[in-house]
Amino acid sequence: MYSKKKVKLFIFQPYPKFGGADRSIIKLINGLNFSDITLISLSKCYYSQYLNKKIKYKILRSKRTLYSIFELRKFIQERISKKSSKKNIIISNQNFANVITIISLKKIREIKKILIERNHLDELRFYKNIRDYIKKKVILILIKIYYSKSDAIVGISKKLSIDLEKFINSKVSTIYNPSFEDKIIRNNREKKIKIRKNKKIILNVGFFEKQKDQITILKSISILKNYYKNFLLILIGRGSEYKNLNKFIKDNNLNKFVKIYKNIENPNLFYKKADLFILSSIYEGLGNVLVEALKNNCPVITSSCNSGPMEIIGNGKYGDFFLPRDHKTLAKKILNHFQNPKRLKKKLKIPSSHLEKFSLKKNIDNFSELFRRV
Repeated sequence: MYSKKKVKLFIFQPYPKFGGADRSIIKLINGLNFSDITLISLSKCYYSQYLNKKIKYKILRSKRTLYSIFELRKFIQERISKKSSKKNIIISNQNFANVITIISLKKIREIKKILIERNHLDELRFYKNIRDYIKKKVILILIKIYYSKSDAIVGISKKLSIDLEKFINSKVSTIYNPSFEDKIIRNNREKKIKIRKNKKIILNVGFFEKQKDQITILKSISILKNYYKNFLLILIGRGSEYKNLNKFIKDNNLNKFVKIYKNIENPNLFYKKADLFILSSIYEGLGNVLVEALKNNCPVITSSCNSGPMEIIGNGKYGDFFLPRDHKTLAKKILNHFQNPKRLKKKLKIPSSHLEKFSLKKNIDNFSELFRRV
């Protein structure tokens, strides 16, 4: 008989920071209430204070995921026993960790291997230079070879799962992130930030990386300011594109129209104050921030990128959309919203059955069922 007490669960998260993947893992392992959970990483866990005290930690000595193959294998072998009555399960997160998990734990039948794919395959089709191109081509080949050797594969949106399933010719289940719940952080610092409501507020939350493409939003407001001036774009995040974003703002005289916050852990206050939320990504796994915006009754416009955003907005029922990188269309849609806000606000009448797909209860129920099956 299946019992939570008889499951030994390992989570392989090489670099635990604080992105969407990390928040989803925090919610899942806190909600499972298993008696034996170990988080395995290659670096310090930056969110350990938000995890239940019962969670164990193992930091491998390897500096890179590729070099952790033998160390991960040795640790797992030491922690599992053939005579144990417990079911041993390892969950790995993101493509590079997934490949290493399968290679590392090859032929160890005493542990069930579950892979979570958190980005669409499009991630591996965008590259910065020849070195990045080669690296991503290799990862694609390894995904095709090794993913099917796992016991289960999970995609975090239907489009992601369908496209991955076709690519690897193996079943992929869909389990949405628990984006609807936000009870991870109790931090009052954000409450001290005063947001003046004398202007229309456009909000974007996400890492400042090429994938998130905040430059497209900046290009759109560079057009918008010629027709409408009473607005403020707030960008919340951090990342390698921070300097480029600031340079674009300066070069295009957008300082009066843009405010950047780098160290906001809980942006709920901003969602509640915003008149419009924009997601501009080139690709996504799901797009948790869209769920967070809709939950806070904030109208949304999203790029129609692969793979989750269009599922979240019901293909246009619950928000508006534009083609990735099409800043001219985005500028028109922002202006249309400011001139006629009722249209997008009507789309916020979202059935509870739709938002429940992204609830923590649904996430835990789906993973618990998966644990039973493997």
